[in-house]
Amino acid sequence: MRMQQETGAFPPPDPAGGIGVIVPFDFALDRELWRWVPEPVELHLTRTPFVPSPVTAEMARAISDPEPVRSATRDLLHPGTGVVAYACTSGSFVDGVAGERALLDVMHEAGARHALTTAGALVSALGALGAGRVAIVTPYVDSLTELLGAFLAAHGISSTSAVGLGLLGQIWRVSYDEVVAAARAADRPDAEAVFISCTNLATYDVIAPLERELGKPVLTANQVTMWAALQAMGVPAYGPGQRLIARSAADGPHLRAVPDPAPLLRRSGGSATLHRVRVRLPDESGALARLAEAVASAGGNILGLSVHGQDSESVVDELVVGGATDRDLLAGAVRAAVGRAAGAVLVTEADPHDLVDGQTRALDLAAQAVQTGDPASALGALLHADAVDVADEEPAADDDHVLAVPAPGDGWLVARRSWAPFTVTESARAEAFVRALAALVATP
Repeated sequence: MRMQQETGAFPPPDPAGGIGVIVPFDFALDRELWRWVPEPVELHLTRTPFVPSPVTAEMARAISDPEPVRSATRDLLHPGTGVVAYACTSGSFVDGVAGERALLDVMHEAGARHALTTAGALVSALGALGAGRVAIVTPYVDSLTELLGAFLAAHGISSTSAVGLGLLGQIWRVSYDEVVAAARAADRPDAEAVFISCTNLATYDVIAPLERELGKPVLTANQVTMWAALQAMGVPAYGPGQRLIARSAADGPHLRAVPDPAPLLRRSGGSATLHRVRVRLPDESGALARLAEAVASAGGNILGLSVHGQDSESVVDELVVGGATDRDLLAGAVRAAVGRAAGAVLVTEADPHDLVDGQTRALDLAAQAVQTGDPASALGALLHADAVDVADEEPAADDDHVLAVPAPGDGWLVARRSWAPFTVTESARAEAFVRALAALVATP
């Protein structure tokens, strides 16, 4: 048995540590999913209702209909499942990025704390491997294969080639030899990875041999689904010789403060970059761990963290992330990890001054304001505001993107920020900052 020596020490079996999996009615590879799962993690599977249709875009839309998915999610929550995965590639890419996000919304609305889809997991896996050009293998007819390419393109991932087997049913009967032949035919020298689509296509035993032969990562539908679901639990997947699994086991999230950030801002072959990531997270155990894993999967390194109070059920986390990380890739990885229910993921360019701890930065800005006599500019820098104006009267409190505090002396300092609403924590911080300025100015 592969126990602690291969997977690390895990707590005793717990339904809350299980993964709920929604699969199409014709799914025939339950055992393959289990092969990536270390003990004692449990899988709970349920199927969508039968659809009398061949494997086309119409069938993909039928098996991703909101009502069956909502019902299946609720069924899976009865054991206390912590993660719910929609394990159908075509069903999660057929209506593009908006369709995949709508699936996540349905699962979250049904009560899933963390939800993911196979198509979304593929995007995250390619991001973790740094692969932006992929060769595609599918069992589908051409029209459905083209929709997969369009879905990837919408995420900034180009398809170097595509080979479809043209099947309309009984995909689980495709042999390993046929899968290998299709992968060889699809591969191109400029492809950075190969993706084999469809969760009803058996692939576990061919991944590692194909990777050795082709010299690049080979991703498959069931592999990326289980990898992403286990990542959400903070548990490494089991897949000897598979590059995605090996990379995830070797690379962990990094959270550290450094006096000199320059070495961490630059990665091999990349330019120095800093991003500020702001996202609303549920106030629950494991949410920050998922966020850190997502940043690491996009090649980022967390250099600073600030937690803002939001409401009784959520917080706003603001990270300063270093590394040669593409902004859209970073946003996509975070969005896939935390789920749509967490709200918008905002990624903007950051300044090296943001690496200074918050208390020191506030004191420096207060001193600057006293020296220059310009509290508005200092407050704007503290809040990362677009602008801070001086007003005679307090503006109406009906816009979260506007924050007003009494100015030292008379009037109001009115901060405006288009890229993100102000939080309760920032409001309290601004008020304390202005009080400190007033006290400093009044000191003889």
